[in-house]
Amino acid sequence: MRIRTQCTECGLPFPAVLDPASVKLQVIACPNCDMSRPVTTAGWKDKTVEACPLCGCKHLYRQRDFNRAWGCGLVAIGAVFVPWTYGLSLVALSLVDFLLYRRIGNSVVCYKCDTVYRDATPLKRQSDFDLLKHDVLKYGKTWDDTRTPESPDGTGVHP
Repeated sequence: MRIRTQCTECGLPFPAVLDPASVKLQVIACPNCDMSRPVTTAGWKDKTVEACPLCGCKHLYRQRDFNRAWGCGLVAIGAVFVPWTYGLSLVALSLVDFLLYRRIGNSVVCYKCDTVYRDATPLKRQSDFDLLKHDVLKYGKTWDDTRTPESPDGTGVHP
């Protein structure tokens, strides 16, 4: 399975390949700093990922496996030619961008470590990205009200 992950030491993103047959002995090494990360066997099979083999998180989401730089580049090229094509280049290249987006399949992404599983088939419970779930899992944010209650006189200062 092709993945794109990020080094926990230096922060550099890099691609790697996970092989289910040899995963018991597998570690992933960062090409920049040679920091290695172990890969667990629990929670994933050949084409499905129920739990991230790198961090163990069971919260995953699906997204299109579309290169954002290509999409933005197509729209930018269309925008550059707007004065000469009276806006038709922007419409045409936006349509090409949309057709490419619809043709490309989904990938599975881990909320906690941002590892992208390119060849994985999303499970039914792996829905689209949820910003609240991301902030809770990645940064530990909560909805608990940590403000102090108002004082009886309304000044906010307690005796």
